[in-house]
Amino acid sequence: MSAAEYQELGKRYYKHKEYQKAVDAFTEAIESMIIPTVAMLNNRAASFEKLQNFKMACKDGRHMIKLDKGDARGYLRTADILQKMEKLDSAVDIYKYGLKNVSVTDDNYKLLQGMLDKLIRQLSPPKSVDPFSVLPIELVEMVIGHLTFRNMVTCLRVSKQWKQFLINRPRLWTDLDLSHARRPVSGSFVRHCVLRSQHKLKTATIHRFNHVDSLRSLATTCKALESLDFLNPDFTTLESLESLKLHNYPLNNFPILPPSLRVYEHTASDSNNHFTTTSPLTALNTQAALATHLPQLTALALCNLGALDPGFLDVLLLKAVTDDVDVDLATSTSLTRLSLANTTLSNKDALLRCLSNPRFSTLQELDLTDSLADDEVVDFLCSTFPALRRVNLAKTRISGAGIKQLCVKLSGLEWIGADFCQSVTSIDAVELARKMGVEVSWRLVQVGKGKKGWRDRYL
Repeated sequence: MSAAEYQELGKRYYKHKEYQKAVDAFTEAIESMIIPTVAMLNNRAASFEKLQNFKMACKDGRHMIKLDKGDARGYLRTADILQKMEKLDSAVDIYKYGLKNVSVTDDNYKLLQGMLDKLIRQLSPPKSVDPFSVLPIELVEMVIGHLTFRNMVTCLRVSKQWKQFLINRPRLWTDLDLSHARRPVSGSFVRHCVLRSQHKLKTATIHRFNHVDSLRSLATTCKALESLDFLNPDFTTLESLESLKLHNYPLNNFPILPPSLRVYEHTASDSNNHFTTTSPLTALNTQAALATHLPQLTALALCNLGALDPGFLDVLLLKAVTDDVDVDLATSTSLTRLSLANTTLSNKDALLRCLSNPRFSTLQELDLTDSLADDEVVDFLCSTFPALRRVNLAKTRISGAGIKQLCVKLSGLEWIGADFCQSVTSIDAVELARKMGVEVSWRLVQVGKGKKGWRDRYL
C-alpha cells in the first residue's frame, strides 16, 4: 500500500474511534516516506492525543514545527498538548514562537494569536475585585443609583450575580428612560422593567416604542407615575389607532400621527413650549405635521400652547404649504369637536384664521377658553358654525350681548361656558339664555378685599 492509502485507512480508523489502529496506519504511512508530511504527523499526533499518550503526541508536534516553521498547525497542536500536560508556560512559549514564524496572512494566524491571549488571561492573576462582593449593599445601591438607565441595563450583562442583584432592587427601576434607544424597544423589555420596579415607576421617557397595550398597562398599573414623556414618536405603525391623547407633552416633539386617527388631544406641559412663527415650514413641529395625514379626524384639541401659528392647522389638516390645498375635502371628514383652550394666538385675526379652516365647517363643540374671543368673534361663530351645540368662551372678552347673540342665532345651542368673563357685567343675558333652554356656566370671581373682607361680583 502507498503512503496515501495508509493515510486514508488511518483516517477511517480515527473516524470509527479505533485510535490504536489509526496510529499504526499513520505510522506505516510516515515510515514509507523519506520525509513525512505535516498532515501525516498531525493526524498521528491527534490519534496519540486520543490515547492519552501526550509524550508521543508532543514529539510529533515538535517534528511538525521542525519540518515547516511557517505552518501554524505544528504550533497549535504542540501547545494544545502541552496545556493538557499542564505545562502552560511551555505552551505560551510555543504560541509566541509560532507568531514569529507564521505569516500574518496565514488563515490560522488569528487563531494562534487568540489562543495565546486566552492562555495569558488564564495565567494572569485577577487585577480587580467584584465590588458587589466586598461593599455593603446600601453603598452598592447608592453607586448604581448614579448610573444612567442605559448603563444600568448594561450592568445586567456583566454577570449572573450582578443581574440577580439589580433585578431585585425595585428602587433602582423607578425611572424608565428609553431616550437612548437606537432601535425599536420590545414590549417584553418594558414589561420586565415595570415588574422590577414592582409597578412603582415614577417617570417614564418613551422613545422608539409603539406597543399600545404595554403603554396602557403602564399607565393603569403604575399608580405612582408622575411624568410620562414621548420623544419624537412615530405612531404611523399603529394602523388601527383611532384615539390618541397626550397630556403634559412637550410641544417641541410633535408626533407623526397615523391616518386612522379620529380623536387627537395634545396638551403641552407649559406655556414656554410653542410653535415657531418665523419659519414654520422648516420647524420640527411642521415637518411632523407635513408627514401626518388625518383624513378621518373628527376631534382635535391643542391646549395650553404658549403660541400657535395659524398656518400649522392648515399644514396639519390640509397640507396647505402654499395657497393650494393638497387634501381632498370630499374624501376627508369634517371635525365636530375643536379645543384651543388656553392657547395663545398673536391677535384676533390669527384666531379667526384658525377657525376658518374648511374642515371646521360642521363643528358641534368648540372650546376657546382664555382666548382673544370677543363679540366680533361670536358673530363669526354664529355665521360659520350653524351646527354648534356647545361653546366654551370662559375667560374671554365676550359681553352679555355676545351671549344673547349666540342663543338667538344658533338654534341648536345647548350649552355656553362664560366663567370669569369680565365683560359680562349683569345676569340679564344669562337669565335670557336659560329661559331659551340654553344651559350657561357662569361663575363668580373674587376681585379684591375691602374693609369688610372679600367682595364678590358677577363676571
